[in-house]
Amino acid sequence: MPAGAALTAESRFTEHAGIRAMPRLTLYQILGVPPTAGEMEVRSAFEREMAVLESRRAQLTHLEFSERQQLLQVASDTLVDPFLRARYDAELEAKARARAAAAGSPLARREQARADALGLRADALSLRADAMLARAELDAFATPGPAAATRVLDATKLLVRAIGLLTLIGVLAFGITRCAAVGSIDKRAEIEAKAAEQIRLEEYHRTYGVRPANIAELELLETERRRQENEARLAEQEKRAREEAERRWQSDWRQLGERAEQDRRAAEMARRNAEYEARQRAARDLELKYREEELQLELQEARSDRERARIELQIRQLREQRQLR
Repeated sequence: MPAGAALTAESRFTEHAGIRAMPRLTLYQILGVPPTAGEMEVRSAFEREMAVLESRRAQLTHLEFSERQQLLQVASDTLVDPFLRARYDAELEAKARARAAAAGSPLARREQARADALGLRADALSLRADAMLARAELDAFATPGPAAATRVLDATKLLVRAIGLLTLIGVLAFGITRCAAVGSIDKRAEIEAKAAEQIRLEEYHRTYGVRPANIAELELLETERRRQENEARLAEQEKRAREEAERRWQSDWRQLGERAEQDRRAAEMARRNAEYEARQRAARDLELKYREEELQLELQEARSDRERARIELQIRQLREQRQLR
């Protein structure tokens, strides 16, 4: 560690007896690490300071040992947690700017000299949950349907039907010409009916690839074809409904999982905030206690009644603050 970067382990834990004032320490100085120290370096420093404290257990009361152990634990927990460390660094930076702005004020220098020996007072900061979180969602891959193939088939059917109609119109014209030549109205009507029947049969054959023997069979085939088409349409509708239900189920399940993850993150953030606030309250309690001890020392060395009255008033105010907490 560079010289002057932090106090020695021994000087950080000197008892209060006979000491008039203590220097302001940051959490980094308490552990004896630079502000750029990584997590492993912080943990090593914590173990080293705990070993020093343990070696001096016999020289300390149980309460003093417990308070110093708690102080080291607060420093370690804050600096190894990225979230808490970022907040603490922001607080240090804000306090540094405030001290720089008030550096020329005698009142500011006097209050700075009376500040906490451990420097653990932290302003309450509001927590911000990351938006969580920002998860990316893959688009569903849609299986190509039969629409394109159906359009091609329909176009082919129309072309074949047009060719067949032209052929049958020629046959009909030939039949009408023959009827006119015969000159018989009944014969002409019969020929026209047969020609129309042949046109329907030929058109059906060219369209569906099946050649009915007569109109009655054609109508039966047409009825069966419509029934099959209706069943196929219903089956396709049911398939699409099932696929849509599956997509909705997957979407609902995914949203449920995202909500559960958000709730978990919110609960974790609340827990960490509660732990942070608890550590800050404990540090503040230590600050008030050490401040009261410092004032007691000042009271013993006070030379005038006015100064003693002022110090006693400050001691009463500190005790009231501790009782309120």
